[in-house]
Amino acid sequence: MVLSADDIGHHVQYVDATVSKTNNSSIISDMIQNGNVLFNATEYDKAMTTFEQVLKLDSKSVDALNGKGLVLNNLGKYQEAISWFDMALEIDPNFVETLNNKGIALANLGKYQEAISWFDMALEIDPNFVDALYNKADALGELGSYEEAFIWTEKALAIDTAKQNTSMSTSTLLPNEIN
Repeated sequence: MVLSADDIGHHVQYVDATVSKTNNSSIISDMIQNGNVLFNATEYDKAMTTFEQVLKLDSKSVDALNGKGLVLNNLGKYQEAISWFDMALEIDPNFVETLNNKGIALANLGKYQEAISWFDMALEIDPNFVDALYNKADALGELGSYEEAFIWTEKALAIDTAKQNTSMSTSTLLPNEIN
């Protein structure tokens, strides 16, 4: 089969678009990773700028929408953070990190029961998601359900073999009289 010049031109454009998309995905991935590093270093302004730049390249980047929500949450802008988490969840309703993060923002607003429902949604998808287990325990403790909080903390500790969340412990969740 012999291709015409037009056919070759269309194939070249397709290959160029595919390569460009692949390069763009790599750039976006690197930018999100950089935004997360900046966030973890509490460089919130720089992290926000990075996530906003990603959203200019890909307005449906769940990671960037979630990242922007995280920054806003840490800046105390909980309701605005929830809006960004909702945008991410419209695109990927099963993104456990965003389900958990929305729960955190709700807990920060004092809406502990509603927060627990979001932690539960994350745990339905990933029953071993340690952050959601700890966050559910914390919210239960805030509601005064100390025994239930203890049970959820024990579940988290059983899974968290690396003890990555050493700042969380049953002693911080339970009143002294139960310890």
